[in-house]
Amino acid sequence: MQTTRVEHLRDEQRDDEQQVQNELAPRFPIRWRWTMLVGFAVAVSNVVLFLIILDMERDAWLKSQAAQAEVQVDRLADELKIPMLAGSKAEIELAVQSFLKKVPSVMGVHLQYVNGEEQHFGQIEADDAMLHELPAHTRVNRLPAERMWYVKKVVYAGTTIGSVSVRFSEQAWQELAGELVTRISIAAVIVIILSGILVYWIAGRMSRPLEMLANAARHVAYGDYSVRLPVSGNDEISDAISQFNAMVGELAHKEELRDVFGRYLNPKLVSEVFDTGEVKVENRRQEVTVLFADMVQFTSFSESTDTEEVIEVLNKHFEVFHRVIDYYGGHVDKYIGDAVMAVFNHPNDDPDHARHAAKAGLAMTIACSKLGVLRSNGEPISFRVGLNRGEAIVGNIGAAERQEYTVIGDTVNVASRMGGLGEGGEVIMSEATFAQLGDGFEFRSIGIREIKGVSKPIKCGSVIAVSEEARRNIAHAVALAFDLTLPSDVRHIIGDI
Repeated sequence: MQTTRVEHLRDEQRDDEQQVQNELAPRFPIRWRWTMLVGFAVAVSNVVLFLIILDMERDAWLKSQAAQAEVQVDRLADELKIPMLAGSKAEIELAVQSFLKKVPSVMGVHLQYVNGEEQHFGQIEADDAMLHELPAHTRVNRLPAERMWYVKKVVYAGTTIGSVSVRFSEQAWQELAGELVTRISIAAVIVIILSGILVYWIAGRMSRPLEMLANAARHVAYGDYSVRLPVSGNDEISDAISQFNAMVGELAHKEELRDVFGRYLNPKLVSEVFDTGEVKVENRRQEVTVLFADMVQFTSFSESTDTEEVIEVLNKHFEVFHRVIDYYGGHVDKYIGDAVMAVFNHPNDDPDHARHAAKAGLAMTIACSKLGVLRSNGEPISFRVGLNRGEAIVGNIGAAERQEYTVIGDTVNVASRMGGLGEGGEVIMSEATFAQLGDGFEFRSIGIREIKGVSKPIKCGSVIAVSEEARRNIAHAVALAFDLTLPSDVRHIIGDI
């Protein structure tokens, strides 16, 4: 059982460390992820679409340019037939210059004669080797060069005179491409911005329930089972929220059952049943301090008082006693009619259990006086408190159908007898138990007494707190026990004593 507890604590520590790491890690909200993802997808789509459109526009422009080039080159070739045949360079130059002026898109003209002689006008950049070869066809064709060259064989009366090559400018295409880039870029930016805003809004509406769910889960992790989330819509997120609400409801119901069973059963057993689904109890001997407190003259009080009032008086005292015992780390093992039995150092380990049990007993006597409940004859109600420290048997006692996880043995019996030795409003214990209390207490002997079930007489006495520290601590415990605004488990709030 101890090994399981250690492993459980290690798991909790790892979970806490992982949670801290998650909280310290930079957050990247889902809405921004979706916005960036969609923005990137839209940008890529625009780039691809732009390349497709640009390619289509270039193909269309080249076809248009080819049609215009065919007309222009045909006309120039017709004008140059006679001059080239006559070898009149003056007429050739005049015709070419006139052609260059009329057609601004032409950057240069290259003439090739059958005898290998060449002439060029304008910007021809004649490093293209293909310009020096006569074309094989009489139709206008584009040279497979980087620049836009269109060539035609010049033929007169079936005789090849030479060829004319015309270079056209691509400036028109560059201007058209620049305008396309500008317009498509503007459209792409607008589309990306609008789609980003739309996706951010949609992702925000989608992530808001998830953020609410995460925040609610954080509250549940801290033990707040009152969290409920509104369910709207009919999708996976609304299903998750509905299941979350159902889960929290079950956890709240389970916690209510834990609290209810914890009032009647040992809380250690209840926790094991709810946490692991099974009970792993070790029957063993353990050093404990047992406290008994029972009402003085309960029989006469119950006979002269209405039943409801008897129950109310007992519950009022037991409520305060329970808080005092819990403050000092003890456990209320059982209520026996008008008596309460508490055990220290079980199930909660406490090396100073005898000292804490003594403080609890003294605080209970002070709390009883502070309650100030009177009998019908005007006498105050008081409780006898007895303590005993020793070894006891811890285990499951009872039949298979009904068992109780408790402590038994001579230590318990002696503690019960100790309470009967007092007159009320005092804490009785053996001298051996008093020796375990430490500083701050005084032992007032009431003599050596015969204890039923014990072979040897025991020196007994009452104990009082004499140090300022002990008195102040006891008064603090009583004050907290009467503060009903605090949880019953006040010891977890103030820390170890």
